[in-house]
Amino acid sequence: MSFSKVLNKYRFLSHTQKDKGDKFERLMQRYLQTDPVYADELKHVWLWVDFPYKSQLGGIDLGIDLVAEHINGGYWAIQCKCYDEKAIIDKPKVDSFIATANRSFTDDAGTQHFFSYLLWISTTDKWGDNALETLKNQRVGVGVLYKDVLESSAVDWE
Repeated sequence: MSFSKVLNKYRFLSHTQKDKGDKFERLMQRYLQTDPVYADELKHVWLWVDFPYKSQLGGIDLGIDLVAEHINGGYWAIQCKCYDEKAIIDKPKVDSFIATANRSFTDDAGTQHFFSYLLWISTTDKWGDNALETLKNQRVGVGVLYKDVLESSAVDWE
C-alpha cells in the first residue's frame, strides 16, 4: 500500500480535523521508528501527549506534535501537518512551533536540554513567504519532509 492510499484512507475515516491530525501524528511516529533513514538514528519517538517533559514546555499542544530522542542524546521537536496538498503553510503555525521548540526542559537526571533539531512534516509543500522566512537562520537546523519523500520511503505503509 502506498503512502497516498494510507493518507486518503485516514482522511476518509476521520470524523474531525483533530481526529485526522491525531491519526497522522501516530503514522509519522511509526514512520520515524521504521524508515531506514531515521530508525537507526532515533532512540525514541514520543507523541507529544506522552513526552515525559511536556509540562515544562507548556503541557498543552503549542506546536510540537512529536519529540524524538537522537542516539547522540539530542532531542528533536517535530511538527506534523496533514493538510490538503493545495493548502499553504502560514506564519502563525510556524511561529507556534518555533516558539515552543526554542524553550528548554530538564530531564530526570537534572540535565537541561534545548532541542537540537526541528523537523516539519507536511502533506503540502506550499509555504507562505513569511512562513518560509521564519524558518531561516534559526538557532538549530530545520528540516522539512513533504509528501513526495514519504511516498518514496522504503517503509511498508501497510
